[in-house]
Amino acid sequence: MINERQTKKYVAEGGIKCPVCGDDRIEGSHIEIDAGGAWQEMTCTHCGEEWQDIYRLVSVYQRKE
Repeated sequence: MINERQTKKYVAEGGIKCPVCGDDRIEGSHIEIDAGGAWQEMTCTHCGEEWQDIYRLVSVYQRKE
């Protein structure tokens, strides 16, 4: 189980290393999107830990045409 300290560190470091073992061999499945948020199933291929990354809409960008 991933604790609050591990979660905060994982997010602060940009989600590039496993929150449990710290290895950078992590893989994500496809991203699911719904109503301003998204999530992705993640796996560490080193230690086998599984978790879900959760994303949220923070801004919009209007493209100039």
